[in-house]
This record gives sequence, C-alpha cells and structure tokens, in this order.
Amino acid sequence: MEKTVKIEEYNPDWVSEFHQEKARIMEVLKNDSLCVEHIGSTSVMGLGGKIKM
Repeated sequence: MEKTVKIEEYNPDWVSEFHQEKARIMEVLKNDSLCVEHIGSTSVMGLGGKIKM
C-alpha cells in the first residue's frame, strides 16, 4: 500500500508534543539509559515536517 508524504509547515506546537511523547517513552523504559533528542523531521525549528498520509 503506497502512502503519500506531505510537507507540512512548521508548527510551534510540535515542541510540546515532542516533550509529551518523550515523557511517555522515558516512562515505559524506566531506568534504561536513553536520551531522546528528537522525533523525525519535525525537530528543526522553523522547518516543515514530513507527514505520512
């Protein structure tokens, strides 16, 4: 099944969405050494991100 990739303009809400997802990931992994720095192409401030549709 083919998916379409759309470039969506930068959304400042992505910063808080990242922190929420990071907290969920860290909670699941508990004490494992892990550093979550970014998730996908939405990590660069001001840059559009790829959205799979």
